[in-house]
Amino acid sequence: MQESSVYKHLVETAGEEYYQRGARQTAIQSLFRVLEFKFDVGAVQALKPILETIYDVQLLQQLLDAALQAQSLEAFIRTLDINNNE
Repeated sequence: MQESSVYKHLVETAGEEYYQRGARQTAIQSLFRVLEFKFDVGAVQALKPILETIYDVQLLQQLLDAALQAQSLEAFIRTLDINNNE
């Protein structure tokens, strides 16, 4: 039995969506781990609702890099504000 092209497309699309969702979740978790390790856990938790509205995996990865380099939580928040305003 041969699979239809529509079926193949649906499977590929679903697989990509599942991958993106997993990559996004991993990026958010990594970002929180870094922020909580470096800064006050309570203050970082206040950022959770903002960060969870970001669906662009590449942006989340850029924010992870920024969190690793940030000297303070305020510096990271400035980076977050700049990226959210673009």
